[in-house]
Order: sequence, then structure tokens, then C-alpha cells
Amino acid sequence: MKMKMFRNEEEYNKAVVLLEELGDREGFEENEKLVKQFELLSDLIEAYENQHANIHVGNPIEIIKLKMEYLGLKQKDLQPYIGSSGIVSEVLNKKRGLSKGMIRKLSDFLHLDQNLLNTPYNLIEVPTKSAKASNAKAEKNHAISDVQLFAEISSLPANLRQEVSDFVAFLKYKKKQKTAV
Repeated sequence: MKMKMFRNEEEYNKAVVLLEELGDREGFEENEKLVKQFELLSDLIEAYENQHANIHVGNPIEIIKLKMEYLGLKQKDLQPYIGSSGIVSEVLNKKRGLSKGMIRKLSDFLHLDQNLLNTPYNLIEVPTKSAKASNAKAEKNHAISDVQLFAEISSLPANLRQEVSDFVAFLKYKKKQKTAV
């Protein structure tokens, strides 16, 4: 199946719908032809988005988590690319950084540009016992960071990005108004 780059956003949107339909077909994983079509279409969609979308670099770990969620992957699925279950957990919890080898392997496995994963991000320091109690309360109040939110919005189809961004801005405005009173 030979495909060309999309000429406009309408063709891109149709391709996104087709990609979802391919992935949802019964017996998808066992059908080599469907998997190849899915991968080719996914690559074309990614190339179009890279060329036409104004996507800023996000947190590599959040990008990995979003891609895992999209593909229905579990932490154990990353072990061949990162290491033992403990190392995978440390990486996904930002207690250990991604090595160059991990970045290369994950980039191939998740079909992500290495540059997205080779972006600096802050690691979480392991707190002492006394700090854990005070941090637990603060973590309950923190739902999602702006970086996480941006990464999630960036993963949406182009036709929804602006609408969701506007809605988030509205919610932030309302919250600001509520706290000002």
C-alpha cells in the first residue's frame, strides 16, 4: 500500500480516523498486512504533524506515558527497552533518567522521534520519611502540571487542539476569578 503525504488538514483528519479504525479491527495484531498499513499511516500522520503542527517539546516521561496509554501498553512491556521492572518504575516515576540506549530503543519501539525523548527534565528526589508526610498532602491537591496538560493537548487531533486549549484557558480563568473573591 503506497501512500503520499496529506495535501491538507481534511486528508490528515481522514487518515487519523482510518488509523483508529485499523487499530480497532478484530484480529489486528495477528494481521501483518493491517499492522504494516497502520505503521505506514502512523508514520505519515507523524510526519504531517511534525511539518504542520506547532508542537513544543514536552516532558519525555509524560510523552512515553501518553504513548503507552494510546497503545494499551503496561510497564512490563517496556522492560526489553529499559531494563528490569524496578528500573522501568524508576524511569516512569522520574527517579532515574533515560540513558541514550533507552532513548534509542524506546524511540524505535514507540515510533517517537528521539529528539522528543532526548529533552532535559527534572528528576524527583527521593524524600526522607519526614518529607514524605508533608508531600503526600501537597500531591493530592496537584492534579496535572501545565507540561502534562500541554503534552496531552498536543496529542489530540489538530481539529480538537484549539477547542481544548480554549476550554482549559477558560477553566483557569474561572479558577483565578474564584480565588480572587
